[in-house]
Amino acid sequence: MVKLVHSPYPSGHRQSIVHNETNIRISIRDLNIWYASARAVKDVSLDIEKNKVTAIIGPSGCGKSTLIRAVNRMNDIIPGVKVKGEILLDGKNIYDEDIDVVTIRKMVGMVFQRSNPFPKSIFENVAYGLKINGFPGKKKLAERIEQSLKDAALWDEVKDRLGDSALDLSGGQQQRLCIARALAVEPEVVLFDEPCSALDPVATARIEELIQELKEKYTIVIVTHNMQQAARISDFCTFLMLGELIEFDKTDKIFTTPSKKVTEDYITGRFG
Repeated sequence: MVKLVHSPYPSGHRQSIVHNETNIRISIRDLNIWYASARAVKDVSLDIEKNKVTAIIGPSGCGKSTLIRAVNRMNDIIPGVKVKGEILLDGKNIYDEDIDVVTIRKMVGMVFQRSNPFPKSIFENVAYGLKINGFPGKKKLAERIEQSLKDAALWDEVKDRLGDSALDLSGGQQQRLCIARALAVEPEVVLFDEPCSALDPVATARIEELIQELKEKYTIVIVTHNMQQAARISDFCTFLMLGELIEFDKTDKIFTTPSKKVTEDYITGRFG
């Protein structure tokens, strides 16, 4: 059971949802992110529930990808980025000095806008993260790869061609391979940054079905520019504009009775 309340956070975040605390996987608190002197994310606070799909929507350049990349510290690799605030994963701030970034990226997998398979075999693509983490035993490795490909709904299509190049797969298959690669290291959270933007409608539908299946095991956060997609697959929806969190609520409410007129204007296509 959730209800809308006034946010306890002083700026940027005008609304919040009260969750059962035991259901929270990620808590973002007063998050600000700068690229040099330009502030891309402004005082954002929200809670992300376990085993739910949370969509992040908003116009181009509003900070969606910057926000999602902060959740597994991918912004760290960009020169000049400064982060202030907290992102708590299971109660621990991932920006604490004693945090191992490699461990964070293992716990929080990421699938990017364009599929990016390595120029290796299908098998080696999925095995990559396992091998660099020292996963023991050929038999266990093969079992984990099979399970990851099954979880990504790709096993039946590639089980007889695991030695073939991943680059020979279709675009939709390549994206599901990248999902399998992310799942192989058994993350708690999977981030999707516009995973369907380069795919045709059939492949997009398959990825959307897959995301719905994956939330049984994982916490999902997806950035999407597609309003229909956000409405179809997410449980909660976050609307950002110019780096600020404008509205955060259950998806049904966002798309039927949003609290802010600017939210309604955006989702109905009046701007953006």
